[in-house]
Amino acid sequence: MIIDKIEIQKVPIKLNAPFKTALREVQVLDVIRVYITFTNGLVGIGEAAPTKVITGDTEESIIADITDCFAPFLIGKKIDPALAILDEMNQLIEHHSSAKAAIDIALHDALAKEAKLPLYRYLGGTSQILETDFTISIGTPEKMCHQAQEKVDEGFKSLKIKLGLGTIDEEVEKIRQINQYLKGQIPFRIDANQGWTKEEAVQILQEWQDIPIAFVEQPVKADDFAGLKYVTEHTNVPIMADESVFSYQDAKRLIEEKCCDAINIKLMKTGGIREGRRIFALAQAHQIPVMVGSMIEGYGGMAAAAHFALGMSDVRYIDLDVPFMWDTAGISLAQQGLILRPGQLVVTEAHGIGIGG
Repeated sequence: MIIDKIEIQKVPIKLNAPFKTALREVQVLDVIRVYITFTNGLVGIGEAAPTKVITGDTEESIIADITDCFAPFLIGKKIDPALAILDEMNQLIEHHSSAKAAIDIALHDALAKEAKLPLYRYLGGTSQILETDFTISIGTPEKMCHQAQEKVDEGFKSLKIKLGLGTIDEEVEKIRQINQYLKGQIPFRIDANQGWTKEEAVQILQEWQDIPIAFVEQPVKADDFAGLKYVTEHTNVPIMADESVFSYQDAKRLIEEKCCDAINIKLMKTGGIREGRRIFALAQAHQIPVMVGSMIEGYGGMAAAAHFALGMSDVRYIDLDVPFMWDTAGISLAQQGLILRPGQLVVTEAHGIGIGG
């Protein structure tokens, strides 16, 4: 297939409630959707979500990357199933992973459409259903307890709890209160979003030995590999790397230096599905559990992440709850490639990621 033209569109996304982490608060954002049209008439669709505090990408930079850098390079190029063209494209500019992800997703969407398959089947998956956790954003202990119970009642079997802004005592007490409120009926996934020092992390985790915790995600700064290793070595709670993992090389170093027990793959960090698959294969080879997660994203980005997770074998954890946070008034999610069930995310059987042109 030969690329004929590339177009972009802003897609507004509104959440049904503010979402707060140690890094930012979100209620409304514009994601950038890219349409890649081929000379055979197929259109591949991808999306990028601006998450400046994590990827460094803004709405403006994503638009400029696609229109001024990637599109002029890609138009007229022939693509094949190996998508070797992405290696050349990635050399044009360093980082800028979200814009790269939008192009990568659109190309995978087009290849799956050419094969007349949903993307997850094109990637080798067989099931179209994912069981996801739900993320409790930072708030007062009372508010977090109430939301946690609400989501358990709705059918979620695991909760991800955002921390990283309080004192040691406040962080410890929040989880104790939520666990007591839920009567210990559900395991927690804790995400500090780089909010602790290595010493604080170890001290906090020592206070939670009697609480069901599946893992603690990114307790220290993204570039503090030594700190991450320190926490991993000084606690029996599994430690997951998130913001520390953008590329295959990041994952390789983390694994070789034994910095973490698990890895969170997000397409907006990896620059898309192709690099995500490389990281997943590396983790599998070393028996490192993987979680597939996302930023606060739009319909195309979340559909792509769901298809990616389904297309990989043995993904241990799924953190793709953003569709449950969208304000979907007047929107048919089935036409956006997704179906929501209690605690579950289902992709449709439409070709590609399931979004029409």
